[in-house]
Amino acid sequence: MDRPAHAGVEIDGPKIRELRKLRGESVTSLASTCGITRQYLSQIERGDRRRVSPPVYAKICNALKLSGDRQRRTLLKVAA
Repeated sequence: MDRPAHAGVEIDGPKIRELRKLRGESVTSLASTCGITRQYLSQIERGDRRRVSPPVYAKICNALKLSGDRQRRTLLKVAA
């Protein structure tokens, strides 16, 4: 029996890292702004966690000051 896919949003961790660095922000600072742990954000940025809950996705987008279409273009992983 196949396991169901995990609920959540597939996210591009390396892109988050790139955007965070462009803003000159540390992992600790961005994680704090998002209300998540530094370890969790590091896992996302490394690609160890490819899916996040919709609320976490929204918090990351807000912290990076991304909105609407830019969120989808920059943070969502595109299936090949």
